[in-house]
Amino acid sequence: MPLLDCSVRTCYYNKENSCCLEGIKVEGSEADKPSATLCASFRKKTGDTLTNKCSCSMNPTEHSSVDCMATHCVYNSGLYCMADKIGICGSSAKQSEETECGTFKKK
Repeated sequence: MPLLDCSVRTCYYNKENSCCLEGIKVEGSEADKPSATLCASFRKKTGDTLTNKCSCSMNPTEHSSVDCMATHCVYNSGLYCMADKIGICGSSAKQSEETECGTFKKK
C-alpha cells in the first residue's frame, strides 16, 4: 500500500495530511495528466469540522489501499496504485472534482 500524503484540508477524512480511510478511490479512466484525476473518496467537512481534527471516528493512517481507475498511469496495475508514495492535492476543495492525484504519471 502506498504512503498517502493528502493535502486536501477540507476533506472530512483528512487529519494532518493523513487519511482516516483504510483505502481511497482515484477516478480518471481517460486521464492523461494529474488534473484529469480526482479522489472519489473526498467528503467535504462541514460546520465546526473545518478544524484540522479528523472528523470521522477512525484513526488516520499513513498507508492506504488505492483503487485507481487512471489506467493510463504508470503506477496503475490491475486498477490498484503501486506507487511507493501518492499525493492527493486540492487543499481548499469543495467537491471531489477539485482534488487530484499529484502522483499521476502518464505511461
